[in-house]
Amino acid sequence: MNCQNAPCVKVCPVGATFYDEEGVVLIDNELCIGCRYCMAACPYGARYFNWGDPNQASDQAIAESTPEFANTHLKGVVEKCDFCAHLARDGTLPSCVAACPNSVLYYGDLAEDAVSNPNETISFSETLKRKHGYRFWEELGTEPRVYYLPPRRD
Repeated sequence: MNCQNAPCVKVCPVGATFYDEEGVVLIDNELCIGCRYCMAACPYGARYFNWGDPNQASDQAIAESTPEFANTHLKGVVEKCDFCAHLARDGTLPSCVAACPNSVLYYGDLAEDAVSNPNETISFSETLKRKHGYRFWEELGTEPRVYYLPPRRD
């Protein structure tokens, strides 16, 4: 989940959870102290805590790890999906969208009113209107940036 009014950003005592310049909520694992306040604040359950020792990357990968491309996973910190912010910067679809075998996931830019999957680019606003798109728990005021489309009844 990614929210424009994210409670997790507000409760992080060390600033490890923050918005990047594109508005994506990221976590700096080097700053995270593992207090899990952000997990408690997230109504979507989109965060998880690394309890065990994850597989370690090479020394070079660790040196190149950034909040936008967290290729190392540290024990005792919280993580979440970052929508592959490093790929989006390069104009590439997030891994989940690119790998979806049914092409039902889309990724896009609200300002450009376009969403894409590997097969097509369509109008975001028209798709939401035509297919009755909605945001999960919108009434909480988090302004989620993930939209859902109800199943088709063909």
